[in-house]
Amino acid sequence: MVDVEPSMTYDYSNFGIKNVYSLMILFYISFIYPTFTTLNYDIKSNKQLIQDMVRNCFKVTQCYNYKVSKRDLIIDKNIMYMTNHVSVGDFFIDQHILHYNAKFISLNKMKFLLPILGIICYLTSAAIFISYGNSKEKVIENFKKIEELRKSDDIRNISLYPEGLRRPHRHTVSTTLKKGFIYHSFENNLPIQLVHTTNKDYVMDDENIIIHRNTKLFTYYGSKIDPQKLKAKFEKKHKRIYTKDDYYDYVYKQWSKIWSKMDKYRIDTLRSQGLSHEECLEKMENYSTKFPMVEDKIENGDKPLSVPFLLLRSTLWSILYFIIFKFVEKFFSIISCIYKQQSFASSDELACTSTSTNSCSFGCFKFPNLSNLLLSHASVTSHASTAQ
Repeated sequence: MVDVEPSMTYDYSNFGIKNVYSLMILFYISFIYPTFTTLNYDIKSNKQLIQDMVRNCFKVTQCYNYKVSKRDLIIDKNIMYMTNHVSVGDFFIDQHILHYNAKFISLNKMKFLLPILGIICYLTSAAIFISYGNSKEKVIENFKKIEELRKSDDIRNISLYPEGLRRPHRHTVSTTLKKGFIYHSFENNLPIQLVHTTNKDYVMDDENIIIHRNTKLFTYYGSKIDPQKLKAKFEKKHKRIYTKDDYYDYVYKQWSKIWSKMDKYRIDTLRSQGLSHEECLEKMENYSTKFPMVEDKIENGDKPLSVPFLLLRSTLWSILYFIIFKFVEKFFSIISCIYKQQSFASSDELACTSTSTNSCSFGCFKFPNLSNLLLSHASVTSHASTAQ
């Protein structure tokens, strides 16, 4: 699972109030709203739950997604989706463009970085979590796990990022793709559909730690890449065995072709040509009037929430009810104390404890050492009277 290009870096040079606000929004959609969704008894199925979170993310970030290609998502069983990875926002944008028909492959560490989302994705079968490792044994173990979970799920295909880690603000295609999954497609006769979406790195700009509202996204759905058909066609034409490297070359060629096709809808490409950010946004606004929006729909059926998820929901509600009960109990306790205090004050009664306890009680509030203070004051007054 080695990454193919250097990892992104963060720019803290202009960190300010906008960045703080963006981090608060990210915290909200990563922790707060997923908790609300988990507690929502109106949600009955796995994909419906993911859809509810995705809709909220689109609402909060105010981004809009348009379909450039004439074809739509291929829903056939036994197909792999490959999408470009440019932002942390991909986790909800790609669910939307793949119509909740995909299991995403993620490293185990994401379950600890985003624990609530990790638990939800695991219990709703929306993701496959694998261990990081470059050894041959670890790679074989991960592919075996992925294949077993893929075959056992009859309402989702798998989706992956062939570029490796996210790559924001690049206007040129990657020089290479991760070969492992492409080889896996070839060896297991799994067709591939390439799905490319521009400007995801402006919805959530990881590099500059900021969210850009009203971002226009443009999605292209590629044609099916079938290794069996390509193999038969190639061997008939070239009279030699079709290898997995031949297949990789074809997939990369199609990846690059779609990337170039989508350049005109990419803000970073226009910026590299000398256009200002405002001019880029104006062009994106104009393009958005020419294409239909990507439909927010659930494809290929759904399944009821699992028993472990229902137990998690019940547990969270139990904890919430307990917290509410404690708050109510504390509130009435304070009201009672205030009422007693006012009752004692109106009757001018001040109850003090004995001198051995060195404390005085006023209503339900205790004032340590108040009795010593009163006695010492009385002693001073007595000595003054005697002297006179």
